[in-house]
Amino acid sequence: MPTIPLSASVGKDAVNKPADVRALKTRLNALGFNWIAADSAMGPETIRTIMLFQAIKNGFNVVADPRNDGKIDPNGESHLWLQAENAPRWGLLPAGSKLEGWINDELADTSDNHDFGADWLTNVLRAAGQTYLRDYVNAHPRASLIRVNDISMPRGGPTPAHATHQAGMCCDLKLPKLNGQAGGITYKDPSYDQLAARAMLEALWAQPQASRLFFNDPVLIAEGLCQAVSGHDNHLHFEIKPPVRVMTALRGRR
Repeated sequence: MPTIPLSASVGKDAVNKPADVRALKTRLNALGFNWIAADSAMGPETIRTIMLFQAIKNGFNVVADPRNDGKIDPNGESHLWLQAENAPRWGLLPAGSKLEGWINDELADTSDNHDFGADWLTNVLRAAGQTYLRDYVNAHPRASLIRVNDISMPRGGPTPAHATHQAGMCCDLKLPKLNGQAGGITYKDPSYDQLAARAMLEALWAQPQASRLFFNDPVLIAEGLCQAVSGHDNHLHFEIKPPVRVMTALRGRR
Protein backbone atom coordinates (compact mmCIF):
# COMPACT_ATOMS: atom_id res chain seq x y z
CA MET A 1 0.00 0.00 0.00
CA PRO A 2 1.51 3.36 -0.99
CA THR A 3 2.07 6.21 1.41
CA ILE A 4 1.02 9.54 -0.12
CA PRO A 5 2.78 12.28 1.87
CA LEU A 6 0.79 15.49 2.23
CA SER A 7 2.07 18.36 4.36
CA ALA A 8 -0.99 20.52 3.71
CA SER A 9 -4.31 20.48 1.87
CA VAL A 10 -4.49 20.10 -1.91
CA GLY A 11 -7.24 20.84 -4.39
CA LYS A 12 -9.94 23.50 -4.44
CA ASP A 13 -9.28 26.48 -2.13
CA ALA A 14 -6.34 24.57 -0.63
CA VAL A 15 -2.71 25.35 0.24
CA ASN A 16 -1.43 23.38 -2.78
CA LYS A 17 2.27 23.10 -2.03
CA PRO A 18 4.02 21.90 -5.22
CA ALA A 19 5.39 18.69 -3.68
CA ASP A 20 1.97 17.79 -2.29
CA VAL A 21 0.24 18.43 -5.60
CA ARG A 22 2.77 16.28 -7.43
CA ALA A 23 2.35 13.44 -4.92
CA LEU A 24 -1.43 13.57 -5.29
CA LYS A 25 -1.38 13.65 -9.09
CA THR A 26 1.15 10.83 -9.26
CA ARG A 27 -1.14 8.67 -7.14
CA LEU A 28 -4.22 9.56 -9.20
CA ASN A 29 -2.33 8.62 -12.35
CA ALA A 30 -1.38 5.27 -10.84
CA LEU A 31 -5.07 4.64 -10.09
CA GLY A 32 -6.05 5.18 -13.74
CA PHE A 33 -7.02 8.86 -13.55
CA ASN A 34 -4.23 9.46 -16.04
CA TRP A 35 -5.58 12.37 -18.07
CA ILE A 36 -3.87 14.85 -15.71
CA ALA A 37 -0.11 15.36 -15.86
CA ALA A 38 1.79 14.25 -12.74
CA ASP A 39 3.24 17.72 -12.18
CA SER A 40 2.94 20.38 -9.47
CA ALA A 41 0.24 22.48 -11.17
CA MET A 42 -3.24 22.66 -9.64
CA GLY A 43 -6.01 23.59 -12.08
CA PRO A 44 -9.70 23.00 -12.87
CA GLU A 45 -9.21 19.57 -14.45
CA THR A 46 -7.25 18.29 -11.46
CA ILE A 47 -9.94 19.59 -9.12
CA ARG A 48 -12.62 17.90 -11.22
CA THR A 49 -10.64 14.66 -11.08
CA ILE A 50 -10.39 14.93 -7.29
CA MET A 51 -14.17 15.36 -7.22
CA LEU A 52 -14.60 12.26 -9.39
CA PHE A 53 -12.40 10.27 -7.00
CA GLN A 54 -14.43 11.58 -4.06
CA ALA A 55 -17.72 10.71 -5.78
CA ILE A 56 -16.49 7.13 -6.14
CA LYS A 57 -15.31 6.73 -2.55
CA ASN A 58 -18.53 8.44 -1.35
CA GLY A 59 -20.70 6.13 -3.44
CA PHE A 60 -22.32 9.02 -5.32
CA ASN A 61 -23.38 8.94 -8.97
CA VAL A 62 -23.20 12.71 -9.57
CA VAL A 63 -19.74 14.28 -9.48
CA ALA A 64 -20.99 17.82 -8.79
CA ASP A 65 -22.60 16.81 -5.48
CA PRO A 66 -21.34 19.45 -3.01
CA ARG A 67 -20.08 16.73 -0.69
CA ASN A 68 -17.42 16.06 -3.33
CA ASP A 69 -15.66 19.29 -2.43
CA GLY A 70 -12.52 18.86 -4.54
CA LYS A 71 -10.21 19.29 -1.54
CA ILE A 72 -8.00 16.68 0.14
CA ASP A 73 -6.82 17.30 3.69
CA PRO A 74 -3.90 15.41 5.24
CA ASN A 75 -5.24 12.29 6.98
CA GLY A 76 -8.79 13.13 5.93
CA GLU A 77 -11.06 10.49 4.43
CA SER A 78 -10.06 11.23 0.83
CA HIS A 79 -6.38 11.04 1.75
CA LEU A 80 -6.93 7.71 3.52
CA TRP A 81 -8.78 6.31 0.52
CA LEU A 82 -5.92 7.35 -1.76
CA GLN A 83 -3.61 5.26 0.41
CA ALA A 84 -5.96 2.30 0.85
CA GLU A 85 -5.06 -1.12 -0.47
CA ASN A 86 -8.45 -1.23 -2.18
CA ALA A 87 -8.45 2.35 -3.48
CA PRO A 88 -10.75 2.62 -6.51
CA ARG A 89 -9.07 2.27 -9.90
CA TRP A 90 -10.54 3.91 -12.99
CA GLY A 91 -10.55 2.32 -16.40
CA LEU A 92 -12.27 0.53 -19.23
CA LEU A 93 -14.55 -2.19 -17.94
CA PRO A 94 -13.49 -5.61 -19.23
CA ALA A 95 -15.43 -7.64 -21.76
CA GLY A 96 -16.68 -10.34 -19.43
CA SER A 97 -17.31 -13.80 -20.84
CA LYS A 98 -19.69 -16.72 -20.91
CA LEU A 99 -17.56 -18.44 -18.28
CA GLU A 100 -17.90 -15.39 -16.03
CA GLY A 101 -21.68 -15.22 -16.38
CA TRP A 102 -21.70 -11.64 -17.65
CA ILE A 103 -20.78 -9.85 -20.86
CA ASN A 104 -20.04 -6.16 -21.34
CA ASP A 105 -22.00 -5.34 -24.52
CA GLU A 106 -21.02 -1.68 -24.20
CA LEU A 107 -17.58 -2.41 -25.63
CA ALA A 108 -19.13 -3.47 -28.93
CA ASP A 109 -21.36 -0.38 -29.10
CA THR A 110 -19.40 2.18 -31.10
CA SER A 111 -22.24 4.71 -31.07
CA ASP A 112 -21.18 6.06 -27.66
CA ASN A 113 -18.36 5.75 -25.14
CA HIS A 114 -19.99 4.93 -21.81
CA ASP A 115 -17.36 2.22 -21.35
CA PHE A 116 -15.53 3.33 -18.19
CA GLY A 117 -15.90 2.94 -14.47
CA ALA A 118 -14.41 1.98 -11.13
CA ASP A 119 -12.86 -1.45 -10.72
CA TRP A 120 -15.19 -1.90 -7.76
CA LEU A 121 -18.06 -2.23 -10.24
CA THR A 122 -16.12 -4.80 -12.26
CA ASN A 123 -15.47 -6.84 -9.13
CA VAL A 124 -19.15 -6.83 -8.18
CA LEU A 125 -20.25 -7.82 -11.69
CA ARG A 126 -17.77 -10.68 -11.72
CA ALA A 127 -19.00 -11.96 -8.37
CA ALA A 128 -22.65 -11.58 -9.41
CA GLY A 129 -21.95 -13.40 -12.67
CA GLN A 130 -20.53 -16.36 -10.77
CA THR A 131 -23.53 -16.41 -8.42
CA TYR A 132 -25.91 -16.26 -11.38
CA LEU A 133 -24.13 -19.12 -13.13
CA ARG A 134 -24.17 -21.27 -10.02
CA ASP A 135 -27.72 -20.57 -8.91
CA TYR A 136 -29.54 -20.33 -12.25
CA VAL A 137 -27.67 -20.82 -15.51
CA ASN A 138 -26.28 -24.24 -14.56
CA ALA A 139 -29.87 -25.47 -14.37
CA HIS A 140 -31.03 -23.31 -17.31
CA PRO A 141 -28.12 -23.41 -19.77
CA ARG A 142 -30.02 -21.57 -22.51
CA ALA A 143 -30.71 -18.55 -20.31
CA SER A 144 -29.31 -15.15 -21.15
CA LEU A 145 -26.20 -14.04 -19.34
CA ILE A 146 -26.03 -10.72 -17.46
CA ARG A 147 -25.50 -8.18 -20.27
CA VAL A 148 -24.03 -4.80 -19.36
CA ASN A 149 -24.88 -1.60 -21.24
CA ASP A 150 -24.02 2.02 -20.36
CA ILE A 151 -21.54 2.73 -17.57
CA SER A 152 -19.70 6.11 -17.50
CA MET A 153 -17.77 8.38 -19.87
CA PRO A 154 -13.96 8.12 -20.24
CA ARG A 155 -13.31 10.81 -17.63
CA GLY A 156 -16.56 10.39 -15.71
CA GLY A 157 -18.76 13.39 -15.11
CA PRO A 158 -22.02 14.50 -16.76
CA THR A 159 -23.38 12.63 -19.75
CA PRO A 160 -26.27 13.69 -21.99
CA ALA A 161 -27.61 10.14 -21.94
CA HIS A 162 -28.22 9.87 -18.17
CA ALA A 163 -28.97 11.94 -15.10
CA THR A 164 -26.44 9.90 -13.15
CA HIS A 165 -23.83 7.39 -14.50
CA GLN A 166 -21.11 9.93 -13.68
CA ALA A 167 -18.74 8.09 -11.36
CA GLY A 168 -18.46 4.54 -12.66
CA MET A 169 -20.48 3.15 -9.75
CA CYS A 170 -23.55 2.11 -11.72
CA CYS A 171 -24.48 0.50 -15.01
CA ASP A 172 -27.49 -0.48 -17.08
CA LEU A 173 -28.31 -4.13 -17.77
CA LYS A 174 -30.28 -5.42 -20.72
CA LEU A 175 -33.47 -7.41 -20.20
CA PRO A 176 -33.10 -11.15 -20.77
CA LYS A 177 -35.14 -12.84 -23.49
CA LEU A 178 -36.59 -16.33 -23.55
CA ASN A 179 -34.34 -17.22 -26.51
CA GLY A 180 -31.18 -16.52 -24.48
CA GLN A 181 -30.54 -13.12 -26.05
CA ALA A 182 -31.02 -9.76 -24.33
CA GLY A 183 -32.15 -6.20 -24.94
CA GLY A 184 -34.53 -4.36 -27.23
CA ILE A 185 -37.65 -5.21 -25.22
CA THR A 186 -39.63 -4.09 -22.18
CA TYR A 187 -40.91 -6.21 -19.31
CA LYS A 188 -44.29 -6.24 -21.09
CA ASP A 189 -42.90 -8.03 -24.14
CA PRO A 190 -43.91 -11.72 -24.47
CA SER A 191 -40.28 -12.61 -25.17
CA TYR A 192 -39.14 -11.20 -21.80
CA ASP A 193 -37.66 -13.89 -19.53
CA GLN A 194 -38.89 -12.94 -16.07
CA LEU A 195 -37.39 -16.01 -14.40
CA ALA A 196 -33.91 -15.09 -15.63
CA ALA A 197 -34.43 -11.45 -14.63
CA ARG A 198 -35.40 -12.53 -11.12
CA ALA A 199 -32.31 -14.73 -10.86
CA MET A 200 -30.11 -11.85 -12.06
CA LEU A 201 -31.56 -9.50 -9.48
CA GLU A 202 -31.06 -12.07 -6.74
CA ALA A 203 -27.45 -12.61 -7.83
CA LEU A 204 -26.80 -8.87 -7.79
CA TRP A 205 -28.38 -8.43 -4.36
CA ALA A 206 -26.23 -11.28 -3.04
CA GLN A 207 -23.20 -9.00 -3.38
CA PRO A 208 -22.35 -6.92 -0.27
CA GLN A 209 -21.76 -3.78 -2.33
CA ALA A 210 -25.14 -3.85 -4.07
CA SER A 211 -26.91 -0.58 -3.33
CA ARG A 212 -29.96 0.05 -5.55
CA LEU A 213 -31.75 -1.62 -8.46
CA PHE A 214 -34.27 0.21 -10.63
CA PHE A 215 -36.62 -1.73 -12.89
CA ASN A 216 -40.35 -1.37 -13.50
CA ASP A 217 -41.52 -5.00 -13.56
CA PRO A 218 -44.37 -4.84 -10.98
CA VAL A 219 -43.99 -8.51 -10.04
CA LEU A 220 -40.32 -8.14 -9.15
CA ILE A 221 -41.03 -4.84 -7.40
CA ALA A 222 -43.64 -6.59 -5.24
CA GLU A 223 -40.99 -9.18 -4.35
CA GLY A 224 -38.70 -6.42 -3.10
CA LEU A 225 -36.07 -6.97 -5.78
CA CYS A 226 -36.18 -3.55 -7.45
CA GLN A 227 -37.71 -0.08 -7.35
CA ALA A 228 -39.88 1.60 -9.95
CA VAL A 229 -38.37 4.65 -11.68
CA SER A 230 -39.63 6.37 -14.81
CA GLY A 231 -37.81 5.24 -17.96
CA HIS A 232 -36.86 1.81 -16.66
CA ASP A 233 -39.33 -0.43 -18.49
CA ASN A 234 -36.65 -1.67 -20.90
CA HIS A 235 -33.57 -2.13 -18.71
CA LEU A 236 -32.26 -2.65 -15.21
CA HIS A 237 -30.23 0.07 -13.50
CA PHE A 238 -27.73 -1.27 -10.94
CA GLU A 239 -25.78 0.79 -8.40
CA ILE A 240 -23.09 -0.20 -5.92
CA LYS A 241 -21.68 1.33 -2.74
CA PRO A 242 -18.03 1.52 -1.65
CA PRO A 243 -16.43 -1.44 0.11
CA VAL A 244 -14.93 -1.20 3.58
CA ARG A 245 -11.62 0.62 3.31
CA VAL A 246 -8.60 -1.65 3.81
CA MET A 247 -5.50 -0.15 5.44
CA THR A 248 -3.69 -3.37 6.43
CA ALA A 249 -0.16 -2.08 5.92
CA LEU A 250 -0.78 0.95 8.10
CA ARG A 251 -2.12 -1.25 10.90
CA GLY A 252 1.00 -3.39 10.64
CA ARG A 253 3.23 -0.39 11.40
CA ARG A 254 1.45 0.63 14.58
